[in-house]
Amino acid sequence: MLQRVSAIKPVRLANTIARCATYEVRAYSTLRDDSDKVSAVYKRLGVDLSDASLMTQSITHKSFSHGSLPTNEKLGYLGRTFLQMHVTEQKWDKVKSNRTLRSSVAHATATDKLAKVARSVGVDEVMRWKAASSSPDSKVGEDSVLAHTMEAIVGAVYHDKGSKAARDFVTKHIYTY
Repeated sequence: MLQRVSAIKPVRLANTIARCATYEVRAYSTLRDDSDKVSAVYKRLGVDLSDASLMTQSITHKSFSHGSLPTNEKLGYLGRTFLQMHVTEQKWDKVKSNRTLRSSVAHATATDKLAKVARSVGVDEVMRWKAASSSPDSKVGEDSVLAHTMEAIVGAVYHDKGSKAARDFVTKHIYTY
């Protein structure tokens, strides 16, 4: 094993480290350049988060080659769970069967619906993700990532502002009774 490690050429290792560092610097500088766009999207949504890093985190999908930037996975989980609970509470007394309740919740939280809401406010212009295809114009999986990003935004609102603000946000942008 010692021979294998010593067989790595120092120049090759230095080039790899330099390439990674350059990529990470580019990722961070791009984030700073896009912060105005991200703020504009949040302003359109009527959300003023006290923690600006949550805005960037909520639009960064795990597929984005980001180095050490946090992704929106946990915020997405929180937002999806809150959204399902909120819709369930609103439909609880209005539906007669469990099947209808499940169907109502699924319809309100459907990927295509959340993606449409995200596009309408410009989330598609600022979200950070990497398409499954190697083509730069590929849109494969974009609806799914947009929906997940919208859930992460709900999670960010809930995490930063609490349940009431998240309910108001969901009522205004995603689920109308």
